Amino acid sequence: MASEIKVDTISEKTSANGVTIDGVLIKDSKLASGIGNVLQVVTATTTTDTGATATTSFTDTGLSASITPSATSSKVLVLVQQTLQHQRDSGNDQNGVINIMRDSTEVGEWFYKGDESGRFGPVQQSLMVLDSPSSTSSLTYKTQMKASTTSNSGSVRANQQSTSGESPSSIHLIEIGA
Repeated sequence: MASEIKVDTISEKTSANGVTIDGVLIKDSKLASGIGNVLQVVTATTTTDTGATATTSFTDTGLSASITPSATSSKVLVLVQQTLQHQRDSGNDQNGVINIMRDSTEVGEWFYKGDESGRFGPVQQSLMVLDSPSSTSSLTYKTQMKASTTSNSGSVRANQQSTSGESPSSIHLIEIGA
């Protein structure tokens, strides 16, 4: 036969120790074990224009941030808003590629494609990836870009600001307890 206790309030026996229910510690009005909690948020921005970059190899965009997870089980949600542009002379198609790196490990890669006019942007691109770094060391997340081709003056560009005032490029690292 199962037992059931009905109460309106459970209070700590010892101040500042929290209350443990079935192995889950509740302390200071949240799950102290960190499961599902946002444990920390790191944000970085840049408006430093890379200029037109003619490369088919990934090159840094100047957007990066570092975080030190509090547990190896933590996840890191990486949110990026980046101003990107690519172009190519003679009305030829051009694609840009952007990736997110954790130190030297790629954790996501995206293509951004323009129309047949040969120019795309500058526009704000949104990227998101949930990473499982399994680390409590300092980790640096950054974005990189490359062009699909450099023929006919093909290039890519990041963080370009115009007189219409695009927002700065930003990266947000959110540690989530798991």
